[in-house]
Parts: sequence; C-alpha cells; structure tokens
Amino acid sequence: MTPSAFIDDPNWAGFIPEMREAARQRHLPTHEDCARLDVEAATMHLRKGGTLGMMPGYEERPGQIDMSGAIARAFNAREHLMIEAGTGVGKSLAYLVPSILWAWTNDTPVIISTATRNLQSQLIGSDIPRALKILSPQTSNFKVALLKGRGNYLCLRAVAEFFAAGYWTMSADEQALMPAFIDWLQQTADGDLDGYEGLPRNLLSCPGEECSGRRCPFYSKCFVYKARKAAAEAHLVIVNHALVLAEARAPGSGILPGYGRLVLDEAHNLESIATEYLSYELSLPNLTRILNRLVRRGKGKRARSGGVLSSVERQFQKGAFAGNPSGETVMRMIAEASHLTVKVVNAAEDLFDVAALLLAPAKERSVCRYKVENGVRKHSLHRLFEPYAADEWNEAQFLKAQTDFEEQLAAMVNLLHNLRDTLDDAVPEGELNYLADLSSQVSGIADSLVGFANEANFVIRGEKDTHAYWVERVRLEKRPSYLRLVAAPLSVAEDLKKMFYDVKDSVILCSATLRVGNDFKYMARRLGCGGGDATAGQDGARFKFLTAASPFDYFRQSLVLAPDCLPDPSSDPVDYAGSLAMLIRDLFSVTNGRALVLFTSYEMMNAVAAHAHQLLADIGITLLVQGEGLSRESMTRRLKESVNQPQTSSLKPQTVLFGAQSFWEGVDVAGEALSCVVLARLPFAQVGDPVVEARSEKIDREGGSSFRDYALPEAVIKFRQGFGRLVRTKSDRGVVVVTDPRLVTKNYGATFRKSIPASVHTVTELEELLQRVAEFF
Repeated sequence: MTPSAFIDDPNWAGFIPEMREAARQRHLPTHEDCARLDVEAATMHLRKGGTLGMMPGYEERPGQIDMSGAIARAFNAREHLMIEAGTGVGKSLAYLVPSILWAWTNDTPVIISTATRNLQSQLIGSDIPRALKILSPQTSNFKVALLKGRGNYLCLRAVAEFFAAGYWTMSADEQALMPAFIDWLQQTADGDLDGYEGLPRNLLSCPGEECSGRRCPFYSKCFVYKARKAAAEAHLVIVNHALVLAEARAPGSGILPGYGRLVLDEAHNLESIATEYLSYELSLPNLTRILNRLVRRGKGKRARSGGVLSSVERQFQKGAFAGNPSGETVMRMIAEASHLTVKVVNAAEDLFDVAALLLAPAKERSVCRYKVENGVRKHSLHRLFEPYAADEWNEAQFLKAQTDFEEQLAAMVNLLHNLRDTLDDAVPEGELNYLADLSSQVSGIADSLVGFANEANFVIRGEKDTHAYWVERVRLEKRPSYLRLVAAPLSVAEDLKKMFYDVKDSVILCSATLRVGNDFKYMARRLGCGGGDATAGQDGARFKFLTAASPFDYFRQSLVLAPDCLPDPSSDPVDYAGSLAMLIRDLFSVTNGRALVLFTSYEMMNAVAAHAHQLLADIGITLLVQGEGLSRESMTRRLKESVNQPQTSSLKPQTVLFGAQSFWEGVDVAGEALSCVVLARLPFAQVGDPVVEARSEKIDREGGSSFRDYALPEAVIKFRQGFGRLVRTKSDRGVVVVTDPRLVTKNYGATFRKSIPASVHTVTELEELLQRVAEFF
C-alpha cells in the first residue's frame, strides 16, 4: 500500500490491537499485612552454590551479599537505606533479588528508578532475566514492566490529526519520511518513540493535560494506557527519576500503581534531576509549544494548518454540526481564537523585549541572576546583589508588559473554556465521539496556559528566598537564540522528604558515589535523608547507611599519577591547553591510545582538541571529540571496537575520546580498549552557574563554608565518578593521570586523593610520568 493510500484509509489504525480488559485491580497492602523476607534465604541466592551462584564463572562478592541482606532487612523493618556500592559490587543484582522476592511474596509492585536509559536497558535486557532465576520454575508468572513518560509514546490521536488533511497536503520532507514512519508504525508493539527517528516528536505525542482518556476514539489502542496497564499488573516496574517525581507530585494520578517500596539507583543524580523537575521557566518556546497544539500554521509551498482548531474546523466541514446551530458559534470562536493567538504571541514578545534588559549589567555574559527585595529588583554578577540602575531598567514598564500579557492569556483561556462548553453541548448525551475528544483537548490547552501564567508570575516576581532566579540568553546552532527566565529551588531535601520518605514504607538510595570522606553526611543532607549516620536524630530515625566495598584490587589493577609540571588551569588556561595537548601525545604514544580524556568545560576541551588532533594523527591515533558529530554511544562503541581492528603497522590504529560533563559517568568500557583515563581538571562546578552560586550564598549566610560544605563535596563526588571509568572488571588494568596540578599543590587536594581507593603518585617531570606508565604496562 502506498503512503497516500495508507493515510487516506479511514481505518489506518485497524491493525493495532486493542486492550482486551481493564488492568487487574490490586490494593496496596499495609506493611503489617506483608509477609517478611527470610534474609538468610534471600542472600543465599547470591552465595557460591546458591541459585545465581551456580552460574558458570560466578564469583561470590561479599559487598553484594551485604547490600542485598541490608535491603531485605530494610523492607522487613519499614526503613529507608542509603548504600554506596563500589564499582564491581553488582548492585543491580543486590537490589533486584530482595525486590523480586518482596514483590512476588506479597503480590505488590516494587518500583526501580534510574537516572539513565543505559541502566534501564541493562536491567531489562540482562540483570532482571538473570535475577528471575531465583523464582524458577515460576519465573514466567513474574511480570516486569518498563514505563516511560507520556511524551515517549506515540499518540494515535496525534497521528490521526497529522493524517487528517491528507498525504498531498504534506510538505516534501514529510512525504519523504512517510514510508519509514508507516513501516515503524506497523512494527512497533509498544509505540516507544525512542525507537523512531524522523518526524518531530511533538507531532507524534500528547501532553497529559490534553489527553482525553476514555473519551479519545483511540483509547482502546492507546500505547500510554497499554504501558500503564502493564505497569499496574507488574511486580517490578522500571522507571526514571523524572517519572517517579511526577507521580509523587500527583499521587493517585494513575501514572504508577500504588507502591510502598522504591529503589532509586544512580541516586547521586537525584538532587540535580529533582531541581530541574521542580524549577519554573518562562520562555517563548515553552509558550509556542502550547499554542502550536491549538493552532499550527504550516510552512513552505504546501503550507497546511494543524492543531486542535483545525481539527474542529474539519469536523464542521464533515457535517458534525449538521442541524445544530452551535456550529456557526464554534466557527466564530475558532476565528477569534486564531486572532487571539497572534495577540498572545505579540504580548509575549513585548514582555521578552523588556525582560532582555535584565541582562544589561551582564555585558558580554549570557546569564544574570536577579531577585526582588522589598519591591526593588536587584541583579548579581559576582554574588553581590545591587539594584538595577535607573537608565538600564524600568520596573513599571516590565510589570505593565506582564499585565498586558496576562490579560491576553486570560482572554484566550476564557475563550477556550467557552469553546469547550459549546463542544460538550454539541455531543449527544451519553455518546463518545470525536467532538468529545476535541473538547478535552481544548480544555487541556486552557489548563496548560493557566499553568504557564502561574509559572510566569512566580518567575517574574522573584520574591521567594527559597529559589534562585536568573535570566539567560540561550544560543542554538542554526536557530535563533531566545530568552528564558528561570526559578530553581535552592534545596530539594524537604520536597523529597514529603514526596518519598514520609509516605513510602521503604526507599533505597544507591550509587557508586554517595560518600564524601568516610561518611554519608553530605549526600544525606542534600537529599533530606537525616544526619547521614546510623545514629541520626528524629528526622533520620528510619534511615540506615551502608558501604558495600568494591571487590577490585585497585592497588594492583591501577596506577594513579599526578604530574605537577603543568600550568595551573584556573590561572593560565591558554598555556595549560597547549601543554596538556603535548603531554597527552607523549602519554598516548606509550599507551597506544586506548584512552578517555575528561574535561569540565567544552571550551577547554575544544582548545586542547585544536592542538591535539594533528599531534595524535601523526602517531596513528584517531581522536573523537564530543560535539563533533558522534553521539556518546557511538564514540564509546568506536573505542570498544578499535582494539579489535586489524593490525596495519607496528601499532594497531587506536582511538582516544575527549568528553565533557556526561562522559564523567555512564561510560562503561571493560578490557584493554580503555587503559588510560586522563582527568584534565578537578571537576568543580563552572563559575557563573546560577544555582551553584545561590546555594553557595545560602550556606554562607547560614554560617557555613560554601567551599567546604558544597563546592568541594560536589567536586569530589564527580572526581570519583571520573576515576570509576577505568576499572570495570577484575581483569582490567590501567592508568589514571590527573593533570590538574592543584591535586598536589592545594591543601584541598588531599580530600580528592583520599576519596579514591588507590594511592596517588606525584611525578615532577614528563619523563618520569612516561617511564612509570611504560613500566606499569
């Protein structure tokens, strides 16, 4: 069937199976009604000779057994638990075994939440199938579900709207994408858009506010509700931190089934993810995304309109209002809404034109913090707030622009409510048809605009000392820059406490990097987990803490070197970049590539790469740099594959990766493909980060030390993540080189050195560094 014939077929979605029955209703049992786990029997599965211990090549890991037993006891005692599980402990199996046993024994879901998709894939594809062997022969009866946010699933109603105007009204680019999209649509079982690349995701998904649920004509085939049905019936539900936060803010919303036990893996990322989730943003792209759901004007020669208003108009043309006088009223409202959309956008642009002046004191910088104190708006560039000068800022003008914008927005919301009511009146009583679904969409868009207005008001007022406020010019490649105003919480500890620890029976937080020094106090404080030790006060009475030691022999498997012969990167970045490029050329000639260089900024990374590309090419080494076309996954795959390339000279062609930010964690390359990790700079937060600055000021105001109590612990945790990229198995061997001389020249360097499970050896000359590396290999 041709794409045009497929799209014009009114039954194009006929091949998609329907949900056969409603989800099985399960009531969340109270803790008192739950059967307790036999801790010794649970941990026996992980011991040599146990269910999992009988697998070929299995090695018993004491840290894994300790962790699994501690989680089983926490589940039994209705306690929360924070665990640092060193690399190689096998933390996934350690929490999966008690989670599976608890869920199966009590027929109640356990939620496993991760920060990254990579870990979700590992859990679903490898770890969970292995762990389920403990239930043999009943493994097939245990249900596992992977649940993502609504925006990750194809919305069939959105597809129907996209198809409605017909194939020949599509742009040439859209027509070219149709064969691949239709092929994917006919093959996908779950509608997961992560498996599709082509059409923009906003054309294919639906925000929650605009979902009409059972009123939607595609409800019985809906991929979102199929996924939620599977989750409602599952024993183990795999989600990400953003989704579990969304459910926690709206309990009973149906996003997740009722649950009492939650495992938060990669918990060192929880604060940053919660901060982003709980932040407010005012920006034109965010407003445009909402308005595009209402009316979307086409581009190019085959311009066609889209959005809910166009769908309502098509229903009118198809005779949906035949004999109903409300039809003419609806058409007048559509025309008025289209006109109002222009007014809303114009008012928003006027508001942002004034808001751009908030950046005036920043000169060349693209970020400026602000706040309103006793009615006076102030700005801060260097952690010192000062009132805006009269010649650069007019508060009355700003507030008038806000009022004008809110008036246009209120007019639009009022009109949409009237349109919703009119559409509802046109639907015969007790009947569900396309008009009922469109009415729900209109109502959802109105709710989105109200939410946008509330967020805008909070951000503009800038009065709460619980938040950091800033204005930022966002610059994009190949697209116009835009302005955004943001309000981010200074602390998420109390929010996490209310959303999770106060209402859930047992929350397990685990990661390879949760301690600073020898205790959990820093991370426990940031995440609202009490005092960070087993003797915590009232707030932390239900919290326990455990360190599960890594089985790796880092003193044998790794060599950590700290050359102090390079310039200080903080005081002489230009000279440092050139010197570092020369050092890594000589270093990688010894290691034969096989290396990962971690940077804290793209600016430094690109500066070093400018020197290093040719230097490394001259010795037969390929350099791959983040941001130069390949994804992180593709770069990592190239590194893994390079060690197996055919030998064409005395040296195998080898690969080196340059990465920033995201490469400090989640890069897992075992074996000799990665034999050297270079940490180009101690990973302190970038100067000028508005959230970091505001949190630092709060700590100083309260009598603490922002460096000792915040900047240093954050950097140490990230430093440990970077160090952890090297040794991934018991057979791995390699070298870590920390080229930032501050590791050995500054007093705080000792905190970094003591944070890793290996000795740091200082070298004073390049020749000594190369000799030590050569001897190690």
